[in-house]
Amino acid sequence: MRVNRISHIPYSHRVGRYHFQMVQAKLTAPVDPIISYSLQPFYTREQQWMTELSDSLSRLYRYSADLDRAARQFDPERPSSAVSKRLAISSDPETATAQAQAHAKIGVYRLDVASLANAQANNGKMAETASPTSVAEGQQQFFVVTENQEDSYTFYSAATDTHGQSIQRMAEALGSQGSLLSTRIESQGDQQALILERKATGKENAFAIQDQKGNSVRALGVQQVSVPARDAVFFLDGAKRSSANNQILIGNGEVRVSMHQKGAGPLSITVVPDHEGLLQHTRILVDRFNRLHAFLQEKKNTLIHERLETFERISRAADSSLNRYGIRLQSDGQMELREEVFQEEVAQYHDQFVQDMRGLAQQFREEAIRVQTKPLGAFSRPFEDAASRQPYASLSTSSFRYLHVVNTGLFINLLF
Repeated sequence: MRVNRISHIPYSHRVGRYHFQMVQAKLTAPVDPIISYSLQPFYTREQQWMTELSDSLSRLYRYSADLDRAARQFDPERPSSAVSKRLAISSDPETATAQAQAHAKIGVYRLDVASLANAQANNGKMAETASPTSVAEGQQQFFVVTENQEDSYTFYSAATDTHGQSIQRMAEALGSQGSLLSTRIESQGDQQALILERKATGKENAFAIQDQKGNSVRALGVQQVSVPARDAVFFLDGAKRSSANNQILIGNGEVRVSMHQKGAGPLSITVVPDHEGLLQHTRILVDRFNRLHAFLQEKKNTLIHERLETFERISRAADSSLNRYGIRLQSDGQMELREEVFQEEVAQYHDQFVQDMRGLAQQFREEAIRVQTKPLGAFSRPFEDAASRQPYASLSTSSFRYLHVVNTGLFINLLF
């Protein structure tokens, strides 16, 4: 934090009063009247005090902001918060795995994977790579027909092309012109064949390939279907269903299930709160509170502690409701988390825990925002001392070094 952030601290109260006292001493001192004085030591000390205060206020802002971020994890209205997070646990991860969205309904789903969805594949004719091609010389044009569109592709076949060169030309034509099909060349010894596969699974993504000009499709044999397109078939809570792909949504779309293989029998998908994540974020919240509390105790003489006691009052008020979860306030004002009690109670009373922590976190957030939005100088204890009747009589950080004997007219003009 820059020093000039505390621009409103009134020099006139502190330095101006010193200036007045020096004038009075100069007029009334009985023995050795003061004929000159310098304000430079006080300006220097004022700068040192402002640097120290700036550091304290900067730490206050940072620690309150850290507590604010930790408290956000217990706001159920935030989709990314810890209390909103859910885990979907599969009893057979090799057959199916799942991911749950935030706020997904807690429960158990029964899933039986009968068959997986397939993408259509056409295997071309296997022939010697170096043998003369069966594709006629000249311009070759063919089209691929899917459910919703028809795309045309072209390439040129030379009279001297080999079988390997022809399948390479067709594969390049499909790849360079943005086909919905993927191509690969399968080799067996000195023989090769072109394999065409649909990139998407399911019956709705079946395709047909035909010659439009020339004979490239028939000559290479890629019109033959070797693996037909097929939908996935599964039973969800006893009801038979199908899907064009192997990822399905269950639980009103809140849980995404990925099916990996045919199951040996029914499996369970269990949606539960992320208790381990809750424990981790509760640790962070307790740590952030304790760090802020320790800082406020350390800076009692620098900051106006009475204006920052709200954090402690909030924690004391919540102590009775949170103690059952292993979160309690110690005699020194620090929070303590008993993890074994926490895990046992939160697992049993999760919904009540969310409500109790929501109230605590909301109050922490409101107070942290108040600290961050108020002028930082408002928390400076010397701010009040500077406006008092005797600004040099206070024992605050910025004043105790100015304890000059003003009533006797004795002034020491030194840099402390």
